[in-house]
Amino acid sequence: MGWSFALAQCSVGSMSGLIRKMVFAASVTTLGLILLEVGARVVDAQIPPPQARPLPAPGDLDCMPDCLPGAASMPEQPRGLPRGIPMTPHGRRAWALPANTEMVETNVRTRVNSLSLRGPELAAKRTDERRLMTLGDSSVFGFGVDEDAVFGAVASARLTRSWGMNVTSVNGGTPGYTSVQALQTLQDVGRIVQPDIVVIATLWSDLFQTDAPIERSGGRKHPSALYRLTTRALAPWLPAPTVGWLEGEQGAPGLGREARVGLERYRQTLDSLVSTSRQLGAKPVVLILPAPADLDSEPLPSTISAYRQELRLLASRYGLVLVDGSSVFREKAATNADFYDQVHPSVSGHQKLGEALAEAVDGIGLKQ
Repeated sequence: MGWSFALAQCSVGSMSGLIRKMVFAASVTTLGLILLEVGARVVDAQIPPPQARPLPAPGDLDCMPDCLPGAASMPEQPRGLPRGIPMTPHGRRAWALPANTEMVETNVRTRVNSLSLRGPELAAKRTDERRLMTLGDSSVFGFGVDEDAVFGAVASARLTRSWGMNVTSVNGGTPGYTSVQALQTLQDVGRIVQPDIVVIATLWSDLFQTDAPIERSGGRKHPSALYRLTTRALAPWLPAPTVGWLEGEQGAPGLGREARVGLERYRQTLDSLVSTSRQLGAKPVVLILPAPADLDSEPLPSTISAYRQELRLLASRYGLVLVDGSSVFREKAATNADFYDQVHPSVSGHQKLGEALAEAVDGIGLKQ
């Protein structure tokens, strides 16, 4: 009896000790994970979200330079300036161009003013001055194109000559921006810029199909900062984000992928861009960005067609001036030399777009 009681006590003691050890280990692990998550949140807050590139860089295409000869016209890297734009975190827009900066982006000198917009500082608006503001992603920002050669600047220069008054170009494009971020940009700086014309040209970054767990404007983000940082650190070994129309069925989002901004939200955001522009006293104009795919005889991928159709419907719904870049490029006998890659116009492409934009808005009553 004594031995049985002792063994029972020993068993209970062993079990109790094991439970205490398990509870202690679980507590330490939980505390460690909490500390790691807190640390990850601190680090994550300092890092701009990764930007999903719309399409591969020219050097990534096996057909180069034959399929896109415009890539050969990319300017050479200038000297004497720091290279690349390290985007800065932005509370509303996730990231923004670093204010009051001058550096090199895609081999061109890039100035960023105090409003985090590409270009020189804006002076107080004069009574005899008109301002044309463009909104969109890197195709609007001017990937590989000098400041005065971006289509907004080309259009402004032509309107200056036509109207006999100064028309200032305000480049509101930022690499990677969706329509949601473009709207937030307009809301943030619109009253300071005081645009007379707002060119809505958001497209590629909205329909970009991604399966990467990255922050997306208008989309979801994983609640754990530790998970987000781990995913970024492992990015070189994980499947890269892809564009739906480059693989499988053209235009069909791949398994597990979705657009950064869904079609319904895209439609709602476009409406908000129009209403916000009008609240600022500006005339909204719709511009559909072209692509080399427009020059082919094959039908366009359905994803591109669907988002472009929303832009056409927007112009029709509100009676807006519409500049259809795809039609313009076909009419002007554009070639692949007018593009650096599959979405970014080259200098000659921007020239064509700028001339078409100026011609379209020339008669909307802003000369007075």
